[in-house]
Amino acid sequence: MGWASMAGRMLGVAVKTFNEEPGTVWWLTDGVEPGVQLPKAVFDSAHITVDTETGAPISSLNPVLGVCLVDLPNEPTNRDRVRARGQLYRINDVQPDGVAGVTIILKKA
Repeated sequence: MGWASMAGRMLGVAVKTFNEEPGTVWWLTDGVEPGVQLPKAVFDSAHITVDTETGAPISSLNPVLGVCLVDLPNEPTNRDRVRARGQLYRINDVQPDGVAGVTIILKKA
């Protein structure tokens, strides 16, 4: 089994384990309601990243959405919106993991 296959399987396990309740996360292509329900998505209201140059933690209050790319109806753009736990968010940044998933940094819309 190759690296990409193992990483894809690991991502699938993580998403399945930390998945939001059904009907909690919706993808709004071009911001159009009601959108498409994402059956597998990991939403976190805030995250912390690490500065790669210094190794120091950098705190961020931006919520994040972790998904497998195949579960999205389109490639993420800044025109798309996400409704998670009843709150509407715009896409601030998209960070592919290089294999099968993406972390989407959100801001309240």
